[in-house]
Amino acid sequence: MQKRKISFNWLHLSSMVENEEVSANVESNLLVLLSNIGALPKVQRKYNITRDKFCFVENYRFDERTHCVELLFKSAKHSYRAPLLDKNTVEARENPKRIEEGEQIKTHVLLKFIDNDAIVFLETGLNLMTMSNIVGYLNSFIVLYNNSTEERIIGKFTFSMVPRDDFREVLDSMSRVVCAELFINKSLLGSDALNFCDITEDIQENMVLSLKSEKKKSIKNSLYQVISHFSGANSKINRIRVRGKMPNNNEGIIDTSFIIKKEYIEVEQNADTGEFDTPCMFAQLKFLANDF
Repeated sequence: MQKRKISFNWLHLSSMVENEEVSANVESNLLVLLSNIGALPKVQRKYNITRDKFCFVENYRFDERTHCVELLFKSAKHSYRAPLLDKNTVEARENPKRIEEGEQIKTHVLLKFIDNDAIVFLETGLNLMTMSNIVGYLNSFIVLYNNSTEERIIGKFTFSMVPRDDFREVLDSMSRVVCAELFINKSLLGSDALNFCDITEDIQENMVLSLKSEKKKSIKNSLYQVISHFSGANSKINRIRVRGKMPNNNEGIIDTSFIIKKEYIEVEQNADTGEFDTPCMFAQLKFLANDF
C-alpha cells in the first residue's frame, strides 16, 4: 500500500448575465456533457494540454444513490525518447517507444454533487492532471457539444481551491473581504428570525445567504457579527465560503467545509508497472467523500 495525496476543490458552472455571475446546476449539466464525451470514439475524446502532453476521459461512472461520479483520466507526454538508464547498473539501452508515444498516466477524480456545485476529490502528484487541466478539458467539450446539438450548456466550469489553514486564521489574514456566502439550514425560514412558516417543503436543504461589500470596502466585521448571531450549539450555518484579498493582493478563497479533512489515502500499487489500482483508489475516495 502506498500513500496518495488528495486535494479538495469546488467545481462551479456559471455565466455572466448583465454583468452579474449566474450559477447553473453542475450535476445535470456535467452528466449530460460526460454522457456526450463517453459516446465519442476514444481518439475524439483527446484534448491537448500542451504541445507535448494530451489527455482524455477513459471512463466515468455515476452513482445515483450517493450522487458521486468516478472519473478516470489518462494522459501522456510525448515527443521525447532518450535512451533508458538502468537504476542498478546505470547502463543505457535503446528506448523502444515511438516519438509519438508516452507513458500512460492515470488521474483519478471523484465528484460529489452538493446543491448546485460539486466537491472534487482529486488525486495529485507529479505529471498528474490538475484542476486547471480538468476544467480546460470540460470547457473545450462544452464548445463542441453546443456546436453539435440544439440543446446547449450555458456557461463554463470554474473551480475554487480550499486552503488548509484554520478558517478564522485565514479570515483574519485577509486585508479585505469582498463576498461571503452562508449556507444556512432551511429550517431557519420557520424560525422567529424570518418567520416564513409554510414554504419550506419545496426548498433545498441549504439556503444561500450572499453578502457583498460596497466598492473598495470590506465586510469582514459584518461577517463576524453574522457568524456570531447564527453560531452556537444549534447553529443553522452549515458552510461558509468567503472571497477576499490576501495581503499580497491576490484573491483568496476560504471554505469551511474542509477545515477538518483527510489529505492522504492508502492505495494498492502494481509492482510491475508502478500504477495505482483504480478500484482501490475509487473505493478510498468514496470513503473520504462520506464525510461530506
